[in-house]
This record gives sequence, structure tokens and C-alpha cells, in this order.
Amino acid sequence: MKPDNWKAITPQAVAEKMSFDASQDDWQYDAQEASMAARQAEGVAGLWNILAKRKLALLADEVGMGKTYQAIGVMLQLWHKKPDAKILILAPNKDICLHWKREYKTFLQHHYRAKNSKICNAQREPVHEARIFTRLPELEQDIRESQGNFYLTTIHSLSGLVPEWEKKEQNVQERAARQAAKIHAQIKATLGEQGFDLIIIDEAHYFRNRDGKSQRAAAAKRFFGEDDNRLGQRTLLLTATPNHSSSRNVADILRYFVDPDTISPDGDAKTLLKTFAIRRLRQMQGKGVTNNKYNYRHEQATAADFTDNADAELFFALYQRELVKTLGAKGERRQFQYGYLEGFESTGIVAKEDSESGEENSDDMARDAFHQAPDSRLLAELTQAFQDIYHRFPDHPKYGALVKQCVPEQLFTAPRPLYRDKHLVFVRRIPSVREITQRVNAEYDELMAQEIISAWGVESPDETLKAWRKSGWSRKYFNHLTQAAQVLKEASDFLEDEAESSEDEEINARKQNELKLSSKIADLFVVKRSGEKRTDCTNVSQRFRRAESLFSLFLEPAADYRCAQYATYYRLTDRQRDNFGDAARDARLQTWPAAPGLTCSEKVQENRYEQPLQTAWGMMFPLLPAHCQQQLRDWQASNPAIVENLANYLKTGYLFASPVMIELYCWFIRFSRQSTTSDVQKRYRDFTASIADKLPGSLLLRYFINGIETFGAMCEKITDHPLADWKTPWRELTNLSSPAWYASGQTDNRQRLILGFNSPFYPNVLVATSVFQEGVNLHLQCNQVHHYGIAWTPGDNEQRVGRVDRLFGRVNQLLKEQGTTELRIHYPYLAQSLDQDQLAAFIQHKRNFEAKLDACDFDQFSREINLNDETGGWEAVLRKPQADLKPVDPYPAEFAGATDPAK
Repeated sequence: MKPDNWKAITPQAVAEKMSFDASQDDWQYDAQEASMAARQAEGVAGLWNILAKRKLALLADEVGMGKTYQAIGVMLQLWHKKPDAKILILAPNKDICLHWKREYKTFLQHHYRAKNSKICNAQREPVHEARIFTRLPELEQDIRESQGNFYLTTIHSLSGLVPEWEKKEQNVQERAARQAAKIHAQIKATLGEQGFDLIIIDEAHYFRNRDGKSQRAAAAKRFFGEDDNRLGQRTLLLTATPNHSSSRNVADILRYFVDPDTISPDGDAKTLLKTFAIRRLRQMQGKGVTNNKYNYRHEQATAADFTDNADAELFFALYQRELVKTLGAKGERRQFQYGYLEGFESTGIVAKEDSESGEENSDDMARDAFHQAPDSRLLAELTQAFQDIYHRFPDHPKYGALVKQCVPEQLFTAPRPLYRDKHLVFVRRIPSVREITQRVNAEYDELMAQEIISAWGVESPDETLKAWRKSGWSRKYFNHLTQAAQVLKEASDFLEDEAESSEDEEINARKQNELKLSSKIADLFVVKRSGEKRTDCTNVSQRFRRAESLFSLFLEPAADYRCAQYATYYRLTDRQRDNFGDAARDARLQTWPAAPGLTCSEKVQENRYEQPLQTAWGMMFPLLPAHCQQQLRDWQASNPAIVENLANYLKTGYLFASPVMIELYCWFIRFSRQSTTSDVQKRYRDFTASIADKLPGSLLLRYFINGIETFGAMCEKITDHPLADWKTPWRELTNLSSPAWYASGQTDNRQRLILGFNSPFYPNVLVATSVFQEGVNLHLQCNQVHHYGIAWTPGDNEQRVGRVDRLFGRVNQLLKEQGTTELRIHYPYLAQSLDQDQLAAFIQHKRNFEAKLDACDFDQFSREINLNDETGGWEAVLRKPQADLKPVDPYPAEFAGATDPAK
């Protein structure tokens, strides 16, 4: 690129090429406007100007302000100037790389307004394919062999240059550095001495420990290069917490790419940030006003005690006595680190995982804390002694306090918005991540079991529930119960349907250890390969699922995607069986402007129903809020494939990943106890009539509304499932049958959990270690965060809350709808214990550091808790919403001397 192409630009020039408000086709930048769209346009221009002058820029905007979009804006500006520019992005892990790829495509589809065939085609599809590689040798090979312009790799790839089995050998850092230098040289040999035109580092605070004894730091120095041998001409750093734990972090991060001493010999963070950084504080549009985080954040501490639990009180009294001895009875060593003690979270009874994998946790000490705590051995010995005496494990009162907050008292009555059931829980200790998951699922099982027993109308419901609970909610007991009741009158088509099940077996196959944590009631709806293969729940579930059952029609969309009923079904001539689901889909497809053809490939004969039949969709459409009805009409008018895709999404979620299946089952059981007809069509009509008065207050309707409201954002922001791709099934939801689940270093397919938590469906409670602390969007449904195990630093704490405190999330939506709302941030603690002292010290220190964290202006946050510190009155400093608090942006974007270059 010619030097004069790096002239300073204005936000107006940026806005000519891209819009940051997809809801306004005619959006224009206005310098007087306080909207986030205007601030993002300013961010792109400001970053470009810093890169033009300094070759290095740091975007340090607060969490949730759209740093990814601003970086994409810089990328597109660069490709306008130099269409063949080579760009490399490093993100913490593969999931976040996929998020970048998704956001890049979405930006071109909805925000890029210029017409440049070298950037995107007429269908707004990218010309420069996002090429993702999780290992640096594979990245180098592709750069050498392909003609790509846009590459993504993981920060973790710098930690993977020495094989795992060789890491115990000496000089690991030196070997990693040599390998990184070799890859650096190979890339430069391919690209030329200029290397990449632009390198973008997401979550750049991962590089704050430059002088640490880690493979990552050693490899990064050689991979990025030094002095006149840099891997890239310009570098854009992204992090909301550049001074994550210390003000020296800023200089250490920058030193990988420039010599900060030339700007500030003493490494003064303020000077460096003023030179290289943009840092603004988040402003969310509300109902006529803008809001900063202090206007709606509400911190709450929840005490857990030993009321009616003398055994647990005795256990923890012994634990604390021995702990004080360990720490130093006379006060010589009255300090320990936040979240470091295992006994503050669990009693250590769940097997620890081998590793947090290293890719998400940037601090080696933090990672080790998951496995080696000073009280681990003490806790294990006390736990074993307790088990030997009482023949059970000791209880941890904090579990009960947390579970009570996370599980609704009533699930099937007392209608409430679904987002209220969404809870994000952060832990520090691996044992607690699984224990919490298990306990939350157990509480949900109580609610679901009560509803099922009630539906069956047994004579002694309390005694029956007690006996079933004692059996561990076993399939065998449930089968005995349902067979003994003898109330279900079967129709012939259901019996045939029941016999054909091989393709549905083990849809939710899990590892044995996960079965202990999952919902036992939800498992009743899964067909097994052995033992009690089927239950009445699986039989009823398949009636609503399989196209050969008339009841599968119930969860189909209306024939016109509004209220129209169905008139015909298929008779499969080769097998003399009926098919209802495929016939309904074909009827809908024939209404499309360009009908895609029949979906049933078998030879069929079209038959007419005795009377047209309606679906739940058609019955609920008049009950939808006006904006949901209009959304369905708009989607149908623009592309009916979107509504068909929504229908598949909803049906899968209803049947596999929500309490709606319990609701459907109980409706069906109650109806069947009263129905005497064997005529299939009349039975269906009678069933739909029986639930008509139940729909207005039903879970089914609430999930329908929420699904419509968030489906667009789900497809465009959260998952790689395109909005109009109705042919691809939503398989991720079929493996989310438990109300609670966890994300840790050993979790498979985290993308599935991200999808589920952002949907109205399961998991309602997501328990996570640090793997979900950064770079993950969990904001579409949730406005409640629980710090079960407190974070290392205020920076870590802010990153956690930032998973839900983001633009266009549930908090933002509530501010727009209501004008005010609360983001609830919970801190459970063990009252009258060292855990209370720990939390009190952390809350006080965090409050003192918050303003400095906002301004990137604090020196050092000690991880150590001094038990001699005065912590009285700590609850008074918990954050409450402050409507009049208006913090000032510490490092705004600047455009001095900028011009509007020709388009």
C-alpha cells in the first residue's frame, strides 16, 4: 500500500462504506448522536488514524461494545485501499475464531453498504474466505499453498508448539521459541518482507505476562518478530482489560509489537494508552435515554448458613479449625488468595478433570488453582472421615443457597418471562462445576416429577412421589406405575408407531459419568438400547415426533404459517401406512413463490381428512403479541424458508430441550384418561379442543413468543445455521435435554452450549469455569450472573459479567422496553466463615478499583486476602443501580487532521 493511502479519515468517511445500525437502512453518522452506532463508526476511524500514525493501535473499549465489528470495519477499510491485503487474526480458541467468521459474514450481509466486487459479491458473500487453523504449522502450510487473504488462528496455538508428551522435558520455552521463529521465517518467505498487512489480536491481555515462564510468551516473541523483522506491518490489539491485573500489563502487551520505551521510558500506562489506545465506556440505548452499567447493575450477596444442618456445621467447624492451623495459627501467614481454597466451593467429592486445556485461561497460576489448593488434602481427609461415620458425603450450604436462586418454585404454573429462568454461574473449582449441575437438575426433576404424577391422577400422589424419588426416578419404577394405572387407551396407529423405533434410539447418548449429572426425568423420554428400553414418556414423545403419527401434526406450523388448517395426508402405497408430517410440509411448500417440490420420496396416495385439522401453531397465532405476528408475516413475505426454519427450530426445542415436552406429555395423559374413542382423527380433534383453554398460560406459548423474538439474532449472531436454511436439522438442541449443564476444559462442543443458553431452550442454568469467561456471547436471554467462586481480579470479574452485559442482549432489550431494568450479580457465601471474610475483602477492594479499572489506571491488584484487614460494612459497598452516575470516556477516538478521502 502506498504511504499516502494511510491518511487519517473521519467517521463520515467510514459511514459512507458501512452502517453500524442494521435496523435503519438510511442510517447516517451524526457527531451529536450518543448512539452506539455512532461510537462504533468513530472507533473505526480513530483506530485507522492511530494505525496510520503509529502502526499499532489498541481498542480497549469496555466489554460488550462491539470491538469485533469495529475491527471488521478496519479490515474492510484496508481492503478498500488494498484489495489483496493479507490479514491475520489471533483469537483465544477455535470457538471464538468461528464467532469472528460468523460476525464477518453478518457484517457484509447487513452493515456493509459500499459496492466493491473485490470485497463481496452481489449476494453480499465474502470474496476473502475466512480460513481457520488451530495449529501454526497448518496455518503456515496454507499460506504457502493457497491464495488466501484472511486467516484466523488461536492464541492457544502458541502453546501447542511442543507436544504434550514432551512438555516435562527441559528447555520447553526455548524449543517453542525456535519452532515459532521457524514458522515466522517461513511465512515471511511466502508473503515477502512486508509480511501481513494487518494482524489483529483478540483478547490481547493474554499476552500481558511477557516475561513469564510460559511456552506462549516465549513463542509469541519469536512468532511476532522484533525490530525490523515484524510478522505484520500493522497490528490492532483488542481487549477490554489491558491492565488486567497491573498497570505494567499495558507496556508488556505493547512490547511484543513496538518498543514502548520510546514513548514512555518508565512504562507509564497513561502515556502509552493516550498514544495507542481508544477506550470508551458502554452506553446502552434505553427508552428515550442512554444507560451505563452503573445505572442498572445490582450486586447482591446471599448468605448460606447451617440452619437445620448440624452435621454440616460440625464438618465446617473442623475444616476451619484445621485450615487456620494450616495458614498459621498465630497470624504469621494470615494471607491466602481469592478463590484459591477448595472448601469455599465444595467438599471435594467429585473427581477433578485432568486439565483446563490451557487455551482459555491466560494465567498459569489460575489454571493450576483448579487442581492444587492448600486445603485439598485436608478437605479430602475430613470428607472421608465424615463418610466413614455417616455413610454419606457432607453437604455444602452454598450449594443449597445457589440452587434455590436458580430453580423456579413453580415451573408449569405462574407464567413468567423465560429469561428469568436463565442463570450464568461461574466457579473456580472443578468439583463444584459438576456438583452444581447435578443439584440443579435434581431440583428440576422434583418439579417435573410432581407434574407427571399429578397428570396420572394416582390415589396417593405424595407417597407415590416419595417412592419414585427413593428409586432415583428410575425407569423401572415409572414403567410399573404407568402399567399398573391402566388408564391409557391406545389407538392402532400409535401401537404401530411404537414398534418402529430403531432410528430414534440413543439420540441423546452420553458418557457414563455425564448420566450421573443429567436430568433423570428428561431421560425418561429417551429410547434405550438395553434394560428398560422404553417408557410411556418415550411412546408419547414419539407420537408428537414421528411423521407416521397423526399427533406429529400438532407441532407443525399452520398451513399458511398463520392459522390455516390441513385438509390432506399421505397414504404410503408400498407399505400401507399413513404419513402426516411430510404431507403437512409439502402442503406448506406448495404455497411458496418457488415451490421446492415434495419432501416425501415414497409413492403416496393423497387422502382427505374427515374435517380439516388445526395445529398448536394455528391455535396460538391469535394469542401472539402484535410484533410477533408481524414478524412472521414479514419473514413469510420476504422468504418463507425463514419461517420453515423457525418451525424446525421450535419443534426440536419443544421436544428435546425444554419442559414443553413434559407439558405436552401431561396434557396427553390427562386427555387420554378421559377419552374413549378409537377413531384417530376424532381423537386428535378432541385433544386439540381439550387444550385450547390451556394455551394462553402455557409454556408452549411462551417458548413460541420468545423463539420468534430471538430467532434472527440466534442465526446471525450465535450459530452458523443460516436464517433461511430450513433443510438442515437443529441437531444441537437434541443433545440439550437437561435444565442445567456445565462448560469446562473437558466439555465437548461448547458451541452447542452457547446456542442453547442463548435460545429459550435448555440449559436454563449454565455453570462455567474460566473457559467461558472471555470472548463468549451469552447475552440474548440472560440477565443474572452468579459468582459462586469469586474471580482472581476485578478484571476477571468484569469479563465474567461482560458475557451477559452486552449490546443487543436481554438487558439492552429490557431497557428499551421498560426504560429501567436490573442486571443482577449474585455473590453467594458461607456466613460466619473465612469465605465471608474472603468475599468481604474482595468486594471492598473491587469497589475501590472499579473507577481505576474503567480508566485503565491502577497499579496492582493483590490477589491475596489479608485476614487482618478491616471488612466491616462491606455489604454497603455492593453496587446498587445509580441513575445519576455518568462516567466519562477515558480515551476517546480522535480525528484531528482527518479528511474525507474519495470513495
